[in-house]
Parts: sequence; C-alpha cells; structure tokens
Amino acid sequence: MQVAGVSLRSMIESDWPAVADLLHSCHLPLEGARDHLQDFVVAVWAGDIVGVAGLECWGKVGLLRSVAVLARHRGAGIARQLIDRVCAHARSRGLSDLYLLTTSAADYFSRLAFAQIQRRDAPSALLASVQFQGVCPCSALLLHRPLNGSDDMTPFAEHLTAKGLRVARASDAGAVAAIYRPVVERTTISFELTPPSEEEMRQRITSVLPQLPWLVSEDENGKVNGYSYASRHRERAAYQWSVDTTVYVREDSRGKGVGKRLYAALLHILKDLGYVQAYAGIALPNAASVGVHESVGFLPVGIYRNAGFKHGDWRDVGWWQCALQAPPTDPRAPATFSGWAGA
Repeated sequence: MQVAGVSLRSMIESDWPAVADLLHSCHLPLEGARDHLQDFVVAVWAGDIVGVAGLECWGKVGLLRSVAVLARHRGAGIARQLIDRVCAHARSRGLSDLYLLTTSAADYFSRLAFAQIQRRDAPSALLASVQFQGVCPCSALLLHRPLNGSDDMTPFAEHLTAKGLRVARASDAGAVAAIYRPVVERTTISFELTPPSEEEMRQRITSVLPQLPWLVSEDENGKVNGYSYASRHRERAAYQWSVDTTVYVREDSRGKGVGKRLYAALLHILKDLGYVQAYAGIALPNAASVGVHESVGFLPVGIYRNAGFKHGDWRDVGWWQCALQAPPTDPRAPATFSGWAGA
C-alpha cells in the first residue's frame, strides 16, 4: 500500500545535499553515489526527503545501495516502497539480477526475496563498483534477487495469490497478440479491424505499465492464457480517478474462471492505487463478457446505439460500471503502478 503522505520520485542533482545528510546519518557510504544519481529514488514527505534507495547498473546486473529512511519515519513501509521502485526501474533498464551488500540487514532483505550468496560468486561486472573496492567491509554479506522470476515480493502480491497470475512483461507481447488476433479477425468483441503485431502489442504493454496495471494469467504449462489491463477513461484532469478496463482469455481456456480471476486482481489493485470508478465497454451481444463483468461487481449503466460498424453491420456497445470505493471528499491523485508496486 502507498504510505499516506509519502510520494516517490526520481532523484535530481539538487537533492544531493539532503540525500548525503541522510546517508551520513544512517552511517552509509557516500562514495560512488553521485556517479549513479540518475538511478536513485527518493521518498518525499511534506516537501522533505525522508528516504532514498539507489541502483548501480553494471551491464545486465544491478547493485542496490544506499537504502535509508529517516529514523522518525521508519516502520511505515517506506523502505519497502523504495526497494520495489528500484526493482521496477531495474527491470525497465533491462537488468536480469539485483545484488546488494549489507552488514546488518540481511534478515530484512531476505523477506524481500533476496538470498545470500558467496562473495566469490558475484558477477565480475559488479567488481567495478566502489562497494566491492573497500567501501563496504569484507564482512558485508552479498545478497541476490533475480528480477525475471516469479518470486516478486511487491505490495500487490496479496492480489495475485490466484495460481498463475502475474504482472505482464514486454516478452509476453507475442502470446498476448496471439490471444487478441482471433478476437479482432473473427468477432465484433473488439472494434479494431486489423490485429496488432507483436511489436505493436509490446508497445502497448510497456506504455500502460508505468501508470496502470497489466496482468497476465498462465496455464498449467506456464503459457499465457489470458490478460487484463486498465487504461485512462478520459484525458481531462477531472476524470483521473476513473479507468477503463478489459480482459481477454485464450479460446481453449474460456469457461474456467480465468477472466474472473484476472479481473478480481485488477480491480483490487486499482482500488489500492486510489481509483474510484472502473468502466467497461462491451460490444453487444456478448453474454459471456457480461457474465464475467457482473460477477466481479460491474453494473450496467447504458448503451451506445449503433456505435460501430464491423463485419457488415452496425453494433451497439453497452457500458458497465464498477465502484471501486466510496468517492472521497478530498481525493488525492492516484498512485502510479510502477511507483506503488514495482511492476
């Protein structure tokens, strides 16, 4: 969950004095940090920097460093948010593995999917870091966490407990495009006329994920058999608490609850991000899609008559709405998915 009153953002050069003071107060080294500030994240509360975490990129691997939170703000989950954000950033940089050196926090990091390994097993690229050149003592333990596996310990994990659900990756584009292709070509469920290519689908996934969730389901063989995602409902600012949602399931996996599981997880995450309303448009008739939507809380609100022309006829589009939470009287802007969850 997003910590009340705390926001995360990328570090800028003018943050350095405050970050340096914070690291010094936590007895963490400053050496080498300024060489990697473009990959640091800070936590801000009431205009002040209260936490920081950094990433050093060395080829295809990264080194997590400088994780620090002001003493009076500890215990509120800020460090966890920072680490998840750095992990998300590392994935966006194409890194496959994350490492860290610690003298006192091995137990804490072990709860975040880091496992201790021998220092002699560190990738050779990491040895260029000043952390390995005497800045960290020889007694510091080396911990490792893969970034491409299924062991993500992000705050939204409680919503992905159903077997086979995870956050989409760019590498899922081919499977997602294959699921969507027959929907475009053979049905009026989608109003697209030309199926998007794998590259186009990759662009769609990567453009959605920094702001909003895109989830996939895997079958018993580990193959993607469904996906669900959210998108902006409208561009104008007053609509920012509303999203459009959709779900698609591979033909051979329909009728098995895949769509319902995907949707349930998606809606929980959207609520936690701070969204208030979710909307779904359904080209009519489509009893199966109506059933899935209404099973997770969507209610019909109206019909756009003759909204689209496809396969030789005019098609109606029904609209369904799901209230994610009671509308707050003084709403804060929803959190971004990457900043909140480390997606």
